[in-house]
Amino acid sequence: MNSPNLLRLVILVACAHGLVHVYELSLPSVEQQIADDFYTNDVAAGKAMTGLMSNSWRFTWGMGALVAGWLVDRFGGRRMLAIYLFGCSAMCALLTLCLTASSMFAVMLIMGAFASIYHPAGLALLSHHTRPENRPRALGLHGIIGSAGIGGAPLIAWLVFQAGFSWRAYYLLLAVPVS
Repeated sequence: MNSPNLLRLVILVACAHGLVHVYELSLPSVEQQIADDFYTNDVAAGKAMTGLMSNSWRFTWGMGALVAGWLVDRFGGRRMLAIYLFGCSAMCALLTLCLTASSMFAVMLIMGAFASIYHPAGLALLSHHTRPENRPRALGLHGIIGSAGIGGAPLIAWLVFQAGFSWRAYYLLLAVPVS
C-alpha cells in the first residue's frame, strides 16, 4: 500500500469493520442489564426478550446482506458504507429512548438491516481499490481490526458499567462515531 490515499481507505474501511462487530455484540454485552431493566421480577422473561432481540438483529444482518450486495452493485460501496454507519449510529441513539421491549425489538431489527450493509460494501471497496499485490495486506488489516471489534463490545460495556453508567449510556456512546 504505497499510496497514502489507499492506506487511509483501508484503515477507514477496517475501522468500519471493527465497528460492525461492536454493533453486532452490543446487545449480548449488555443484555443482562436490559433484561433487569424491563423484567426485574421475571428473569426468564427478560432472557427470552433479549434472546429474541438478538435473534432479530442477526436475522436481518444475515438476510439483509443479500439485498445489500445488490444495492452496493447499484449505488457503490462508499455510499452504502455511509448509510450503514449513519443508520447504525441513529439506531443506537434511538435505543436510548426506547421505553418498551417491543420498541427495542423494532430498533434492533432495523439496526441489523443497516449493519448488513457493511460486509458487501466494505469488501467491495477493498477489492476494487487494491491490486493483487497489496490486497492480502489490506484484507489482513481489515480482519485484524474487525476482530478487535469483537473484543471491543464487551470491553466498552465493562468500562461504561465500571464508570457507573447504564446500558443506555453504552448505546449513546455507540451512537457517537458518526454523530
